[in-house]
Amino acid sequence: MKKIILLACIAFTVSSQAQLLNKLNKAKNQASQASEVVDKASEATKGGKKKKGGGGFPTGLKLDWTMFKQTPAITFNSLLYGTGSSPGLINSYTATFIPNKTVDGRTVHAFSDQSEYLRIKVFKDNQYMNYFEYSGDQVFDDGKKTKFNEPSSRYQRDGEWVGHSESFITDWGPGNYRLDFYAGDKMFYSFDFELVKLTNNDPYAAMNEMYVVRGPWNNFAYMNHANTGNLLFGFYITHEEFMPNPSNSRKTNKSVKWSVNMFKDNKLYAQHYGNGPNTAQVEQAKWNEVQCAFKLVNKPGEIKFADLTDGAYRVELTVEGEANPRIYKFTVKDKKIVQIPEQDRSKNTDPTRLIEGWNDFFWMKLEK
Repeated sequence: MKKIILLACIAFTVSSQAQLLNKLNKAKNQASQASEVVDKASEATKGGKKKKGGGGFPTGLKLDWTMFKQTPAITFNSLLYGTGSSPGLINSYTATFIPNKTVDGRTVHAFSDQSEYLRIKVFKDNQYMNYFEYSGDQVFDDGKKTKFNEPSSRYQRDGEWVGHSESFITDWGPGNYRLDFYAGDKMFYSFDFELVKLTNNDPYAAMNEMYVVRGPWNNFAYMNHANTGNLLFGFYITHEEFMPNPSNSRKTNKSVKWSVNMFKDNKLYAQHYGNGPNTAQVEQAKWNEVQCAFKLVNKPGEIKFADLTDGAYRVELTVEGEANPRIYKFTVKDKKIVQIPEQDRSKNTDPTRLIEGWNDFFWMKLEK
């Protein structure tokens, strides 16, 4: 009888252990399947963000957009310099009229709020690629200007650490790019340009490929009201040659001669300051900003911004290697330069495309 009871107990124990093992295996399989579903969902989200235009992008702070009467923008000179000085690096822009308080009155903290404050979404050929975060700790001009600077420390994006090496778009290859600038939950500005990859077939070349950016750099020039009171003229220039100096492959800068004449009411009025053409040291694949002061043609001395009298002005810029001069026009009325419609806030119809010159840059469009 005892043997029968013992065998029954052993059988019951084995059966219980088998049932328990089956439950554990089933739970393990369910957990594995759930984990696989989560992983696939995560992969779908990461892959989908490039197609749907929003995956992995934090919602953003609710900012008090009543702080300033003016709509926010990116200054045009910082836009051209920040995007063109290092092809592929999206960094160092100056934003205007960005509120630094939330709707509930809290002051935005540049470090703790970084992930939801200043960001740029990047689109390639109208497909969302990813976004970058920026530090908002540099504010000036009575709080009306805020820098989009690369953060001093790394941050996490989609669970992965992002540093300086991830701030380039060259990994996404050539194409037509659009930058959408965000402050909090609001997209306030857009900028389009093309990233081009050039290749060199010379087997002895020190460099066989390089990236260049193309866009509005050649199409605009400006008059600048300098702090000294001088009237300054500025434009942008680059070169795309792999070996501009055949006798020295390591010397990638190129010396380019240029000169500029200003006409008032179709009469020669002023010229660039200096004797003969000026020379610019142009960097390979990088857009350089070139400036000069003016001197009157009939008497010595630099032209002050206040010296401009009413009339129709034409600027002719001659650049070595370019077949035709670049021609820009502007008008002075009531001793003030009349802004082009794209810069005039009272006439611009799309704030996200405003050419922001602040109160010291007056932009001129290239005459086609």
